[in-house]
Formats: sequence, structure tokens, C-alpha cells
Amino acid sequence: MPRLTEATAAKRRLHILNAAARCLFERGLLATSVDDVCAVAGISKGAFYSHFPSKEALIHAVTDMLSAELGPLDDSSVAGLAESIFSRQIAPALPPSNARFGIEITAASAGDSGLRDRNTANLERLRHAVEAAVCSLIAAGHARADADAEAIGWIVQAHVMGVLCRNAVWPAQDEAALARATHLLLDSLLAPA
Repeated sequence: MPRLTEATAAKRRLHILNAAARCLFERGLLATSVDDVCAVAGISKGAFYSHFPSKEALIHAVTDMLSAELGPLDDSSVAGLAESIFSRQIAPALPPSNARFGIEITAASAGDSGLRDRNTANLERLRHAVEAAVCSLIAAGHARADADAEAIGWIVQAHVMGVLCRNAVWPAQDEAALARATHLLLDSLLAPA
């Protein structure tokens, strides 16, 4: 059998990752099996294992893929920063299956050092992106000069995690209210006096 080209292998790997993400969101972390992913992707187990050595490696790769999709934060205004935090960090976690997956990944991180490293890196990436955006806003005169960028990074990180946890337990969310709360949080911390 001919070997896959690098481009074809990358395309197939992405197809498997997308199928895995669907399974993980629908069934949950523990209930999803390699067989489930293969069935949704329409591939054999051999094809699966040619791309991923284990379910654990697949979960790590799905986590990486999802975090890469979040994108940069807007640092042009306080409102732009609040909207980008909401749309890129909070809104994707509003569907109950997404929130459940986020909580399951966070819980699994306690016993899986690879997952813990990824989860920590994602949270730190968010915190540092908020800090950088706050520093840009201060430098441009769009935020209070005495705003503490580091503390605001921590507060936003806690806000995002709090929404994720709440939505996993109480799935009925008022998206408009959460957007207003995110804007209010950033306005209260950053708006010039």
C-alpha cells in the first residue's frame, strides 16, 4: 500500500481530530472510545493508530487544536478587549457539552501531567494575552494609567474559569447577561476616570 503524502496525512489527522472533538463533546471524555472516534471519522483502528498512539495522545491533540482556535484578543479599546474575551473565551464554552468537556479536561489534568501542562499553558496564554492587551490600552491612553495589568489578567482568567464551571453545573445561561457582565468587569477595572 502506498504511503500517504505529508499533506494527505495532515488532512486525515485533522479529520480524526474533528471527529474526536464531536465525540468528546457529545459523549464526554470517559465515555468516548477509540472505536467511537473511528466510527465517526469513518476510519479503521489501524488508520487511527497510524496518527495517534493512544486515546490520551488524541485528547492532548484535541486540546491543542481547540486552544489554537481561540485567536488573539483585541487591544484597541476596553470594549474591544471585553468583546474578544467574551467571544473567544466564554461564548465557545456556553453550550453545555462544551462546558462539560472543559470541566472534564480540567479534572483529568489532575492525574495527567501532559494534559495539566496543556491546560496550564492555555490558562497562562489567556492571562498573558490579557496583561499585554491591558498594557497596550494603558500606553494608548484608553485605560486608567494605574490599572494593574497582572492582577487584571488573573481576574479575567478566574472569570472565564468561573463561567465554565457554572455552565457545566447549571447549563441555562443568559448569553447577553454574560456578555454584559464581561464588559462591566473590564470597564470597572480599566475605564479611565
